[in-house]
Amino acid sequence: MPLADHAELETFLVLARELHFGRTAQCRQVSRQRVSQLVASLERRVGGALFERTSRRVALTDLGRQLLDELEPPYRGVQDALANAAATARGVKGTLRVGAFDILWTRLFVEAAEVLRARRPDVRVAISEISAGDAFRPLELGDVDVMNASLPVLAPDLSVGPVLLAEPRVLALPARHPLARKPDVALEDLAEIPILTAPYMPDSWNDDRAPRETPGGRPIARGPHIHSVAEALAYIGSGKGAFPFGAHMTHYHPYPGVAYLPIRDAPPIEWALVWATGRRTRLLQDFAQIVRAELRRARPT
Repeated sequence: MPLADHAELETFLVLARELHFGRTAQCRQVSRQRVSQLVASLERRVGGALFERTSRRVALTDLGRQLLDELEPPYRGVQDALANAAATARGVKGTLRVGAFDILWTRLFVEAAEVLRARRPDVRVAISEISAGDAFRPLELGDVDVMNASLPVLAPDLSVGPVLLAEPRVLALPARHPLARKPDVALEDLAEIPILTAPYMPDSWNDDRAPRETPGGRPIARGPHIHSVAEALAYIGSGKGAFPFGAHMTHYHPYPGVAYLPIRDAPPIEWALVWATGRRTRLLQDFAQIVRAELRRARPT
């Protein structure tokens, strides 16, 4: 038997609810004649009458009641599934996968996720920790929809949101190094100690953190390669070099043998959300707004 089409099924369900051809025509925005045609077509398909029609009333037959009971749940399920898929495609519901680099951002994302879920219970935020050595691979592989990153981010296939946090730059250096006896340091002082580098990050990022020379033209030595914050602090604590971080490190990452000194003439380190170009959704946008509000409220540094 050929399958019934959408118009026949929808008309049958509306008429089974309304039990009135005129109201059914209004609901379906068709003529009464068209309602009669669609019902008759469906009755021919199933081989029996679905409605009893008199001049005074319309009622379901036993066959019609059977069809209604068996058809309505799966049909509504299909409609709900289509509506859910459309909402997810528009980014107004579903799951947002967030990559968090560093403790500060993990905390902020957890708080923002709670706010978002309270406003929209049909939304799920899945937060996963990202190691510095992962760089942007989680975005490139599609494992996360959005992540935090410190600027600059110049990759053409990545989009960068507005700056969410600009924090003073501090130099993490061995506590026994002569520079550690100062209250702060200047960019010129970077010539006094090797600066660690991150091979997984682009040259533009490493040049921002570890410039090759001071403002006065003195060379800055490159120290060991690092692949995580923990590895960087281990190298620094053992006297192998130094690295410029954001000031939040002084609060979230104390480490034996490591001192943090403000770099008084360095620009701030800026943080933003990053996502694959062309994949921003309404859900991602709403999450970013909540993160911004949480940062303003918490003043984490």
